[in-house]
Amino acid sequence: MNSLFEQLVKIINNYDKIVIMAHLKPDLDAFGSSLGLYEIIKSYQKDVAIFLDVQDEINSSVKEATGLLDNVKYISVNNYKDYISSNTLLIILDVHQQERLYYPNIIEEIKDVVIIDHHIKSKNYIRNTKIFYNDSLASSVTEIIVFCAKYLNCKLSSTTATIMLAGIETDTNDYNLKTTANTYLACSYLMEFGADNLTKQELLKETKEEYLKRADYIKSSFMINNYTAVCILNNKENAGEALSLVAEEMLKFENVTFAIAIGRLENKYIGISAKSIGDIDACKYMKMFNGGGHFNQAAAQVANGNIKNILDTIKKALEVEHESNIN
Repeated sequence: MNSLFEQLVKIINNYDKIVIMAHLKPDLDAFGSSLGLYEIIKSYQKDVAIFLDVQDEINSSVKEATGLLDNVKYISVNNYKDYISSNTLLIILDVHQQERLYYPNIIEEIKDVVIIDHHIKSKNYIRNTKIFYNDSLASSVTEIIVFCAKYLNCKLSSTTATIMLAGIETDTNDYNLKTTANTYLACSYLMEFGADNLTKQELLKETKEEYLKRADYIKSSFMINNYTAVCILNNKENAGEALSLVAEEMLKFENVTFAIAIGRLENKYIGISAKSIGDIDACKYMKMFNGGGHFNQAAAQVANGNIKNILDTIKKALEVEHESNIN
C-alpha cells in the first residue's frame, strides 16, 4: 500500500488541477474519503476540487456533513468546464465503473485517471488509468485514505476525521462486516486526528419516519431456506441505501446469515442488496445480475427487471450451492 501512496504523490505533482469524484449518490465512505484525499492534496499546495453538487438530493448524512465544512472547493455539472484544463488529473474513489460515476461523462473530458477502490473488480472497469488500486480486503476507501494520510505525515482536520470515522462505521455495518485489525487501526488514527464521537453519532442518526418505514418493510420479510432472509420493498421507487439498510437489519435475526433486499429503483431498475455474515459469497450472487461488491456485502441493478424472476434465480442458485455442499 505504501508504494501506492508514493506513486500517488509523484503523479499529483505533475498536474495543475486535480478533480476528486466518487460514485452516484455518494455515501459517507465516498464523501469522507474524498475529503481526506482533498486535504492530503491541499497539503502539497495543489489546486483540488471535489465534484459534488451540494444542492443535489444526496444522502441526508452526507448533506449534513457538507454543512460542517465551509472551506472545501466543490465543482458540479454547472461549472466544471471552467475548472478543468489540459493538465487536469481525475481521481476516482469508491467505484471503478464509468456508469456508476457521479458524472460519467467526465471520463470523456479528463483523460488522465487514478482509481482507488475497495470493491471486487468487475468486468466493465475503467481502463487506461495512471493508477488502478483496488484493495477488496479493505473495509472502505476511507480506511485506505487514512493510511495514506498517516504515511505521508498529513494531519487531517478534526471535522474531516469525524466524517471519515462515520464513513468507516457505515461501510462496515457498525464493524460487523469487512472489519479487520487495519480497520480498527485506521479508526484509532482518526481519533488521534481529533475525530469526535458525538458529532459522528449525529451524522449517523436517522429520522423516526425512516426507521419506522424500514421496520414496516422488515415485518413482511420471509425465509427462503434455513439461513436466508428476503425482503421485497414494494414502493414504486426506493433508494439503493434503503435496500442496503433493510438487508443489514435482517442479518440481526436469529439463524440468518444471508439477507437479500429487492425493490424498485428509479428509471425502471430493480435494485438488489445482499449481505452475508456466513459462508455465502454475496458478491457471487450479485454477479449473476452483473453487480458486484465484496464477499460480505454486494449489490446489483437490473434494468427493466422482474422481482419474481430475480428471486427465483437466487433461490435456484442457493439450492444448487446447498446440494453441491452436501455432495
